[in-house]
Amino acid sequence: LAAVVAHAGAFCDTEGDDRCTGEIVELANGVAGAVDVIVSGHTHSLVRTLDPGVPIVQARSNGRAVGVIDLIPGDVPVVSVRDVLTDSIVPAPRIDSLARRAVAAIAPRVSARVAEIPAHLQRSGEQYSLGHLIADAQRWAAKADVAVTNNGGIRADLPAGTATYGRIFEVQPFANTLHRYTLRGSTLRGYLEKLVGGRTPPRVHVSGVTLSYDPARPVGQRVVATRLADGRPIVGDAQYTLVMNNFMAAGGDGLELGAEAVRSEPLPIIDLDALIAYLRQLPQPVRAPTGQRIVQVGS
Repeated sequence: LAAVVAHAGAFCDTEGDDRCTGEIVELANGVAGAVDVIVSGHTHSLVRTLDPGVPIVQARSNGRAVGVIDLIPGDVPVVSVRDVLTDSIVPAPRIDSLARRAVAAIAPRVSARVAEIPAHLQRSGEQYSLGHLIADAQRWAAKADVAVTNNGGIRADLPAGTATYGRIFEVQPFANTLHRYTLRGSTLRGYLEKLVGGRTPPRVHVSGVTLSYDPARPVGQRVVATRLADGRPIVGDAQYTLVMNNFMAAGGDGLELGAEAVRSEPLPIIDLDALIAYLRQLPQPVRAPTGQRIVQVGS
């Protein structure tokens, strides 16, 4: 049996078995005949399809369902996604005991106070205060001129009130490390062009820079104006530092910098730790930054 388990997903029709498109379908088309089953993830959607010539299953998200693929010798595989009805499941005493002990062991850390948040910080829209706060934290922790973070790495709202370690962990649960680049101003401007060169508006947050762009312009020429946080322009021959998480540095969401940096430094700093340390040193209660840092102009 040859199986693929991939953090790559797809979107299908409402039944999950027709008109499927996405990264995992493209992969399946390339390995059909060499792979027997594919278990996918990432898009948190319903997938139970045979369309690419190999069965693919994705059971939505958060343990709400179980994906099942029945391989029948000499016959067509059967792919299904079965909902988990928790009120019909009798707890297994041994597993329940293990879970309770694990929860109790980490409870003091999970409940530890980090900061006071006066207003609910939502992760909604393309740019929002919580995203600005996270980008600011990474720029501060890495001592960089500019930071960029992908919206997909922000996984939950931060409710008003006492922000505990557990609450903040829900916001940034991936333990991505930070990666800092030293680069010339011309390279930095080129990277800012990359941020606005794809879908519009871009699904990233930045810190240390504001930029305006016109999506009607050709790709590579969309940035209209840029300004660093201290008011300086970006000078082509000057050197700057840029920080992002290692997911992006490795090409996640197509947001890698490339090979044009003067210096590349993986940092021993986890994004969650950066955010917690940043929140703790801010005046309390924390007033998250507002406004837009990436501004669309033009018609």
